[in-house]
Amino acid sequence: MDRGWWYKTLFALAMVILGAVYLLPTFAPAGSLPAWFGERFNKKILLGLDLQGGIHLALGVEVDKAISDKADTFAQQLKNELVEKKIEAVKLERTEEASGILFVGRSAADVSKFTELVRKEYPEFEVVSQKGEAATIQFGDERMQFLKRTAIEQAIKTLTNRIDQFGVGERAITRRGENTILVALPGITDPERAKALLGQTAQLEFRIVDDESDVIKKLKADLPEGIQMDYYTYTGRNESVATEAFLKAKDKKKLQEFLKGKVPDDHDVAFGKEVHELETWFRTYLLKKKTGLTGDYLTRADVNIDHDENRPYVALTFDHAGAKMFEKITGENVKRRMAIVLDDNVDSAPIIQEKIGGGSARITLGSLKPYEELLQDANDLAIVLRAGALPAPVEILEERTVGPTLGKDSVDSGVRSIIVGTLLTLLFMAVYYRLSGLVADVALVLNLVMILAVMAGFEATLTLPGMAGLVLTLAMAVDANVLINERIREEVRNGKTPKAAIEIGYGKVFWTIFDSNLTTLIAGVILYQFGTGPIRGFAVTLSIGLVISMYTAIVVTRLMMDRIYHSHTIERISI
Repeated sequence: MDRGWWYKTLFALAMVILGAVYLLPTFAPAGSLPAWFGERFNKKILLGLDLQGGIHLALGVEVDKAISDKADTFAQQLKNELVEKKIEAVKLERTEEASGILFVGRSAADVSKFTELVRKEYPEFEVVSQKGEAATIQFGDERMQFLKRTAIEQAIKTLTNRIDQFGVGERAITRRGENTILVALPGITDPERAKALLGQTAQLEFRIVDDESDVIKKLKADLPEGIQMDYYTYTGRNESVATEAFLKAKDKKKLQEFLKGKVPDDHDVAFGKEVHELETWFRTYLLKKKTGLTGDYLTRADVNIDHDENRPYVALTFDHAGAKMFEKITGENVKRRMAIVLDDNVDSAPIIQEKIGGGSARITLGSLKPYEELLQDANDLAIVLRAGALPAPVEILEERTVGPTLGKDSVDSGVRSIIVGTLLTLLFMAVYYRLSGLVADVALVLNLVMILAVMAGFEATLTLPGMAGLVLTLAMAVDANVLINERIREEVRNGKTPKAAIEIGYGKVFWTIFDSNLTTLIAGVILYQFGTGPIRGFAVTLSIGLVISMYTAIVVTRLMMDRIYHSHTIERISI
């Protein structure tokens, strides 16, 4: 045999050994492999939602909330600009429409100046009404569509980041319709935790508590049943005693309903939790409208342990700009309270004792839960803060759970079909093509091993359609061997020697096999590009299998046939 044959054979053997090594972590029992092996080869074939169970969620994105938030932000910016332009505004607030902003001036001249400013400098807005001392503007249709599309895209990106950090080996996140996102999470054993993680908006803000205002105190005379007023006293600015009046109730919705329309436009009310005698109460915090700092400036969110109190907390680190802003805010508000607000809920409101440099802060968690639950809550909070805030709230529209029993049945049925189909194919090839059929059988087994090894190496996901793709790949590998053997038979009938028949058989059939596999591969690429979930699993398995079946059918079988019939003394081919 020439040197090239040996090189090709050694390469094929190396591929087989490497494939077996990569497959061991997938099929070996847990704990049976040496530690050093597991450190170097720890990748496995992942199972999809249909094979190992998990949850499937349909999430609705409240895009109108994202648009209204943008309008609120713009209204705040516009207020500052109106002051600079010396345009007097009696009222500037968002209307009931998601993006509508109402301007009321002192005269018609103020309204004209306002609409001229909007048309000149803010083309994304259009003036929808102008009458007397009032005008209403809102986002134009093009801008509205852009904001809706951006909200969905940002939501998908944020959810993907959260799930990846959550540790789900395989996930499918796709858009359906205008405002719906489909999420498939295989292998999830705690669906409630996953839903809480995905549904949390995670809008983090640091805001100054206004304890000097009497807005809450004035409500004392009109308190309905179930709502109480309480007071919190601390040492404030200039060592004077500061007293905060706040409302509390066991029903948060009741508090929210009572406060509607009673808080001035330059303030907001957020809510915190307090536990008294094992009962949970919700209390109010009156916050200044202007946000001090948001989570957009976060660079890190890590879980640390407070060894004095033996409980976890989330340590926050801001970027350079955020650190300067945090230092400025804390310096201007020494002896005032700063509320750490997450999704309109106040985590804590510590007193600023001094200007804080370095750009770091912490979020503590409640202490009544067991340590392990606190640690899990801290980890989940760190995940959502690192992944970023959702641009709008999401609502779970549909939830389906695939149990592990159904998954196991699917795996067993799929494996059984592959084994039975493969054995029948091997038997047919051995009986019909004799020794040449056995050569094809060896290549077929190697084909299966190498496909699974590549999937394990890339941690690809095997789904039920993926198993179908695996069976189809094996069928196409057999088809290639049938073409080769039939061509060799034809050359033998024409009186060719074994070596010549093999040479011609492989040479003439190559382009036929190549064309058929190439067209199927193109179809697989298109399925992967435009398909979702299981369709992609089918496409991945099919594409990997096609490339490997080309190698085993044309190269590996040729190596074995050359080795068997390399002698000129052999006059008949067993085919």
